[in-house]
Amino acid sequence: EPKEKFFKNRFPAYPEKLLLQTVVKAKKDQSINTVSGNFSKLNYDLVAYEKAGEWMKMLESQLGKDIFDKVMQTYYDRWKFKHPYPEDFKIIAEEISGKNLDAEFSLQNKKGSLEKPQKRNVKLASFFSLKETGKYNYISLGPAVGYNFYDKLMVGAFIHNYSLPQNKFQFFAAPLYATGSKKLNGIGRGGYSLYPGINGQKLEISIAAENFSGDSYTDSTNKKNALQFSKIAPSLKYIFANKNARSAVTKYIQWKTFFISETSLLFTRDTVQQVDLITYPVKHRYLNQLQFVLENERVLYPYRGAIQAEQGNGFVRVNFTGNYFFNYVKGGGLNVRLFAGKFFYTGDKTFVKQFETDKYHLNMSGPKGTEDYTYSNYFIGRNEFEKLSSQQIMIRDGAFKVRTDLLSNKIGKTDDWLTAANFTSSIPKQINPLELLPFKIPIKLFADIGTYAEAWKKNAATGRFLYDAGLQLSVLKNIVNIYVPLLYSKVYSDYFKSTIIERRFIKNISFSIDVQNITFKKLFPQISF
Repeated sequence: EPKEKFFKNRFPAYPEKLLLQTVVKAKKDQSINTVSGNFSKLNYDLVAYEKAGEWMKMLESQLGKDIFDKVMQTYYDRWKFKHPYPEDFKIIAEEISGKNLDAEFSLQNKKGSLEKPQKRNVKLASFFSLKETGKYNYISLGPAVGYNFYDKLMVGAFIHNYSLPQNKFQFFAAPLYATGSKKLNGIGRGGYSLYPGINGQKLEISIAAENFSGDSYTDSTNKKNALQFSKIAPSLKYIFANKNARSAVTKYIQWKTFFISETSLLFTRDTVQQVDLITYPVKHRYLNQLQFVLENERVLYPYRGAIQAEQGNGFVRVNFTGNYFFNYVKGGGLNVRLFAGKFFYTGDKTFVKQFETDKYHLNMSGPKGTEDYTYSNYFIGRNEFEKLSSQQIMIRDGAFKVRTDLLSNKIGKTDDWLTAANFTSSIPKQINPLELLPFKIPIKLFADIGTYAEAWKKNAATGRFLYDAGLQLSVLKNIVNIYVPLLYSKVYSDYFKSTIIERRFIKNISFSIDVQNITFKKLFPQISF
């Protein structure tokens, strides 16, 4: 079939060797003589079998086939039905060959590759290739498409050198022509990795960039003007080593600076000519971001915690986000998310400063595209206030699923402090009526509860604690989630009655698209690099 042929032409016949080279390059391999109980799951296969086999092949080449065969025959005859140790094999090998094999056997105690790296030639490939990566450094090309409400369909190409084993310098670029805005957009990233230790610690220096339309404005001549944004984000990330190779824990600290430019609208009046003027000035801003992340991707009860501090012009924003998954005995489980955040003004709190920092304030409801201040999430229509694209949110801050963006003041938005707990549970099969259907519908239950600074003041507009709950449909491996709120605080009910006149149930449904959460590790969880 075409699909099988496509992958067959791009994957090696023996992927184990490629995976071993990848683990070695990342300095996460272990020595052949490691006690079996200390091997990581991946190294138990790749080192104890693949690398040990390579070592045996190397020893055969050193001794010659006839002598090597005699060594193996003698070893079998002398130790059959017994329990030998590595040194017993060495004694027999030296006895039969008459050679000192200290150098050869010492390799069993060392990490790293047994083969000397060879010079690789640059070779072009379509999409990607993992064949003969020891001989070729692939530059891969392919078609690329994209879409958002303002640029419409975007077509272009991508070029990258991502492969296995991973190159120290990796890059990806995808220029895209927008058929709607007639603009040249695109994304790109380049990074260089250093491995300063011997246990997999990694230092990555990178820079990413992107350029798209975030809004549009149609003027009096019926000309549609694209309001674009661009982002350049240099980054420094250090991943700590694990003392225990079997550990599923990942710890890293990362610094990022975002340099963002945004085209805005400015309406002025020429008092001499007595005409209205529209200009499109480009505004610039920056954001410094420092975060520490600890995650454990074990099968049972995995968790993740992130402490983040962000600083921009006139403010500091700090928060903690934690996730813990409780596995159910009969499958599925409960995901618990905890959030706590605080917003500080570094200067005087003025009306102007409140307005300028509005997008950085803490949200009880899932933030909208206008509040994605680092442009790190994909939004179909960032600045839409009606129809389907206006119902998209992102899972950040309080992460409530009810939408309160139809008025200028969102319920639960604060420039002080906010805390929330979010719960998402699979529905046990024995009580899920949808299990009777011939196909699977990935329905979950969600519930959110939270509070914020203004709720504790006298004559507060809301109760001290807000809540919502409902159904969640998760598709494409939880990349797309659709939320249907069914229960919520009275303040939300009153809000919907006053702002949504018709089709209230449909318009209160929200959804998130979390393409930014797609990582190599999540696509291939069995590979620990």
